[in-house]
Amino acid sequence: MSNLRELSKDTAIYGFGSVLKKAIGLFLIPFYTRALSPGEFGILDILGTFSFFIMVIVGLGMDGATGRYFFIADNEKEKGKVLYTSVIIRIISNVVPVVGLSLFAGRLSHVLFDSDKYTWAIVFTLLTIPILNISKLQDLLFRYYRQPWKFTLVSSVRAIVSPTFGILLVVVLQWSVFGATLASLVSSLVVLLFAYFYYARKRYYREFNWYWAKKMLKFGYPLIFTGMLVWVNSVSDRFFLLHYSSLEQIGFYSIGNIFSQPIQLINLALTLSATVLIMSLFSEEADENKPKTKEFLTKIWYTYLFFGISIAVLISVFSYEIVNFITTPEYIMGILAIPFLSFSLILSQSTQITGNGMTLMEMSKPYVWIMLIAAGINVGLNFYFIPRHGFVGAGFTTIVSNFVYFGVAYFWSQKYFYIKRSFMKPMLYFLFSLMIALFFPFAQLKFNLMIPLWSKMVICLVTPLSAFIFGLVKVEMIKNIYSKFKIRLI
Repeated sequence: MSNLRELSKDTAIYGFGSVLKKAIGLFLIPFYTRALSPGEFGILDILGTFSFFIMVIVGLGMDGATGRYFFIADNEKEKGKVLYTSVIIRIISNVVPVVGLSLFAGRLSHVLFDSDKYTWAIVFTLLTIPILNISKLQDLLFRYYRQPWKFTLVSSVRAIVSPTFGILLVVVLQWSVFGATLASLVSSLVVLLFAYFYYARKRYYREFNWYWAKKMLKFGYPLIFTGMLVWVNSVSDRFFLLHYSSLEQIGFYSIGNIFSQPIQLINLALTLSATVLIMSLFSEEADENKPKTKEFLTKIWYTYLFFGISIAVLISVFSYEIVNFITTPEYIMGILAIPFLSFSLILSQSTQITGNGMTLMEMSKPYVWIMLIAAGINVGLNFYFIPRHGFVGAGFTTIVSNFVYFGVAYFWSQKYFYIKRSFMKPMLYFLFSLMIALFFPFAQLKFNLMIPLWSKMVICLVTPLSAFIFGLVKVEMIKNIYSKFKIRLI
């Protein structure tokens, strides 16, 4: 089976599992938006942003480090030692600081929300952090051992457990923010235990290894700073909104983020399936220039842009109808953030694909400097745009900083792992599609234009067709896919 076909198969299966995993949030939206106000939705977003920051610090870059040395370990016993050493490091680095911070939950509640009303919500949020960090390692095991169906089963359990507790505690018992954070804690613990006894425990060789520990910590520590800068670049704008605007604005921004999640689903599925294939292909290819790896990376990027941008435009163009149907009218302003955040996610994933050269050459430190540039631009723009334009300004600064991050990472990676391919054609296609995506929500909300559905459908067809004009997709590729489908049908 070719690498691209393997990627397609694994992406489809991982994608299904990822849909189940991420669809939890989308499934709960109709319930949560009717049980919570935009301001309370904003509080949940702030707690999620705060949790992300703590997770980055206590995670010690173990996700990237574990993946790197798992593939270097030359037998199953050593691989098991890498995994067990990683989980012990995670337990130690997570539990101690999280328990310590929990003692100051009341003070944190006052700092964030000027009230001690959310003390227990902060405690539950903090206690969820070590569970999630350990769960991430168990999710990685399915990727390392190429077990997408087992990953899907665990995702299915999560898709049942999380909404059950969410609806019970938030909607039925009406415990508001307190209930939402408690539901997240309990459901995360249930899924962690299920994944461990179902699959993960069989893969650990229970021996802590100092050799692998030193290797992983040395590789991982630069990733802590990278992760902190990713936090600054990706989600710190919530705190700017909290300071300069209101919780309601954060609620609108959160809605925009939630409805851009289909792009995140594609990104997650692609990352889950592509990382192992790329690492394996690079390691096995004898030619020092790695032509097959380079060709594979280019095909992945162009194909991803075609599908990712098509879906981002579809969501943005029909955002008014989608959000109005799923939520309540008081959340409709959130559609103005959807194009910015959807296309920011496309830039983020493009950075992961085209910047792979640095990862393959075992260079993690450049990411720190590249993200420092992007994060600095993001913070600087936030000071200007958020006080003037609220959550729309936050969306604008996010896409600008992600564009800078992508551009610098692309050319930096090319310096160490040069791949001959077009850069301008994909960028023109991206900008053309972004303009289309921005036009419709702003035209409907800001200028009160009534746009017929048929014209929106036409636009959603024009965008993927324009990929042929920009040279990302070729007619031969479509003919090849059609021929294979016809043969299978017969």
